[in-house]
Amino acid sequence: MTVSTRKLQMFVLATIALTLTTHAQGGSITITPANPTLLVGQSVTLTPTGAVAPTAITAGSGHTCVLYSDQSLRCTGQNSQGQVGNGGWTAVLEPAVAPAVNPVGIRAGMEHSCSLVADGRMQCWGENYTGVLGGGTFGGFATTPQFVQNMATAIKDVAGGFHNCAILQNNTAQCWGRNQDGQLGNGDATTDMAVPVTVPNLGSFTDLAAGGYHTCALYGDGTAKCWGRNGRGQVGDGTVDSPIVTPHAVSGLTTAVALSLGGYHSCALLQDKTVQCWGQSDSGQIGAPGLAFSSSPVTVNGIANATSVSTGFLHSCALLADGTARCWGNNQYGQLGDGTTANSAAPVQVQGIANARALALGWGHTCALMSDSTVRCWGEGDMGEFGAGTNTNSLTPVTMHQTGMTWTSSNPNAATVSASGVVNAVGRGTATISVSDSVGHTGATTVTVQQLFTLATMKQGDGTGTVTSSPAGIACGSTCTSQFVSDSQVTLTAAPAANSLFTGWTGCDSVSGATCTVSMTAGRSVTAIFMLKRFTLTVSTTGVGKGTVTSSPAGINCGSACRSDFVIGTTVTLTATPGTLSVLTGWTGCDTSNGNSCTVTMAANKSVSAEFTGVPLF
Repeated sequence: MTVSTRKLQMFVLATIALTLTTHAQGGSITITPANPTLLVGQSVTLTPTGAVAPTAITAGSGHTCVLYSDQSLRCTGQNSQGQVGNGGWTAVLEPAVAPAVNPVGIRAGMEHSCSLVADGRMQCWGENYTGVLGGGTFGGFATTPQFVQNMATAIKDVAGGFHNCAILQNNTAQCWGRNQDGQLGNGDATTDMAVPVTVPNLGSFTDLAAGGYHTCALYGDGTAKCWGRNGRGQVGDGTVDSPIVTPHAVSGLTTAVALSLGGYHSCALLQDKTVQCWGQSDSGQIGAPGLAFSSSPVTVNGIANATSVSTGFLHSCALLADGTARCWGNNQYGQLGDGTTANSAAPVQVQGIANARALALGWGHTCALMSDSTVRCWGEGDMGEFGAGTNTNSLTPVTMHQTGMTWTSSNPNAATVSASGVVNAVGRGTATISVSDSVGHTGATTVTVQQLFTLATMKQGDGTGTVTSSPAGIACGSTCTSQFVSDSQVTLTAAPAANSLFTGWTGCDSVSGATCTVSMTAGRSVTAIFMLKRFTLTVSTTGVGKGTVTSSPAGINCGSACRSDFVIGTTVTLTATPGTLSVLTGWTGCDTSNGNSCTVTMAANKSVSAEFTGVPLF
C-alpha cells in the first residue's frame, strides 16, 4: 500500500484555535523598547512590530499549514489532492503560498484545508469526494481556495477527516461533507452534504471540535455532547454503538474547557489543567496503559498544568504552562518526540521543545509554534511536512523554512540577543540589535550597556565633616561608599562640622571650593580633608630683664619661637623662666596667672606678654 493510499483511509485532526490581530505591513520593523539602556547582567525582551511571523499552525494527514500575521497563508507537504492550495498537485518541500482571501483562521482535514475569512466567509481546497469543500459539488479536487456556499457569518472554522463545520455568529453550527457515520449531526447517516447544513438541537454551546468521523460540542458548564462514528467509544456516552446521529452527552465529563478530536479518539482539557481522553487506544492514544479503548473519559496520568490538548490520528499531546510538551500514543515515525519509535500510553516529554505556544498533530508528524515564531516539526517528513526543503523523517525537531525571525548583535561583547529577541547585557559598550523576518523586513535598535562602578569616599585630618553626592548615594557620615553608573558624573560636596574646616580634596577630576567632580570611568577613591580650627598664640617679653617662656602643650619657646598655633579649645599653660639677675614681674593677656604660670584657652587668637626686670646688684 502506498503512503498516499494508506493516509487516504485515515485521518489526522490537528488544529489550533486562532484569534488574530493583523497589522499593516511595511518594509521595516519597529522594535520596542527603542534604544534601551541596561546595566551589565540585566536583560530585556524586544518586541518587533511590523514583522511577518506565524500566528497559527495546523496539520493534516501529510501536510502542514501556517497562518502569518500579515494574513498570508502557506502550506507544505503532501499535495496529491491540492491540499497545499498553491495551484499544483505535487508534493511541496517548502512553504508555498495558498492564495486565500483575508484568512484569520486555518484548519486542516485529512487531505483538505479550510480558512476562515475575516468577513465571516470560508474557503476550502483539496479533495472533494464527499463534498467537503462545500461548493455544492461532489468529486474531484481544488488546488486553490474556493468559497463555501451560503457561508457568510462564520466566527470559527472546524475541520474533520472528510467533513467540516463552522460556528456562526448566532451561536448555531453548520457542517458539510461526509455523513456516512452521522458526523454532520443532522439525524442522518447516509447522505453526504456538499453545502452546509444546520446541526439541530445543540443549544447554547461554546465551542466545536471535529475528529476523523465524529464531532463534539463543548458547553459553558464544562459538559460536552458528541455524535458520529462510535465503534471505539469515541462519542464518549458509555456505549460503542455506531452511528450516533444526534448529540449525546459525554459520560462523566463536567469540567472541560477545551476539546480536541483524533481519528477514533477524543480528549478534553479540564479546569484543573489535567486531561481526560476516551475512544480507541490500540496505540495508547487515550493515555490509559492497558486499555484498548474506553467509551467514557479516563484521566491521562502524568499531565499537570496543561494549557492545551491536541490530537492526531493515533497520538495526542498536551502543552504545559512551562512551554514544554508531553505526547502519548502511536510513535511509528517518532511523532511523540522522545527520540524513539516506540509507542507509549504514558506521556513522554518532547525533546528539544521549550517555550512552545501551540501544537499541531498530523498522521505521523507533530509541529510546534515556538515563542521565537519558528515552527518546528518532527516525526514523518517524507512528503515535505516539515517545510524544511527535505523529504526526510526526523526523531528531533526540524525548523520550518520561512518561519521565525533572525536576531543579531553587532557587538556580543556588549550585548547578546537570543532567537526570541531577549537581550542580555554582557559588558560596557553599545550594540546594534537587528532583526529580519521571513519576507525580508528588517529593523534595528541600539542597546547601551552600562556598568556600576564603586566610588569610595574617605576623610582625613583631625576635624570632622560630611560628604554628600549628586546623584545621591554618598552620605558620609554614615554611607561613604556607593555605586554609580559608568561614565556618569558625580559631584561631591564637603561640609565641615562646627569647630572644623574643610581644607581640600585628593582624587578628584576637578575641584571648585568644597565640590569635587568625578567621572565614573572605573572604580574611584576620593579623600576629603577636614581639620579642626586653629588659633595663634603670640607671646612677647618686655622689661629690662631677661627670661624665656615655654608652653604646654609644646609650641612656644620664647626666646626662639614666640608664636604657635593651637587647636580650638586647647588650654595652653605658659611658664616663664627668668634669666640670670632677672625676675618675672607680671603677665598680661592671660586668662589666669599664678606666679610664673599663665593659662590661656584658645577660643580665638591670643597675645600674651611676660615682663622681666633685672635684679639690683646692691
